[in-house]
Amino acid sequence: MLPISDKTTQTIEHALDALAKRAEVTAHNVANSEVPGYTASTLDFEGELRRAVLSGDPGSYRGPAVNDSANPTGPNGNNVNLEEEVVEMMKTNLLQDAMVEAYNFKMGLLRTAARGQ
Repeated sequence: MLPISDKTTQTIEHALDALAKRAEVTAHNVANSEVPGYTASTLDFEGELRRAVLSGDPGSYRGPAVNDSANPTGPNGNNVNLEEEVVEMMKTNLLQDAMVEAYNFKMGLLRTAARGQ
């Protein structure tokens, strides 16, 4: 965490960390899409992050929750849905891009304030 950290910056940092973990979970699902009996995982952080932000203390965020997917299993007992995983990867990438843009904007504001402009 940066020495200059506020609620917005903390929230963005938590979101970026969770999105990186979601990308790992999704990649793991894709890598195991043909393994018989493999149960896909999902990662949820939005609800917990929302709770922490609404409480006024983003520092109270407890991190993401990794759960088994509720997708139906196929004939080999595997429940990875590659189409859903690809969509999840695209969504995660877009959210990461948005969070990086928000972070850069926030840092730009701080630089402007520090220069006294």
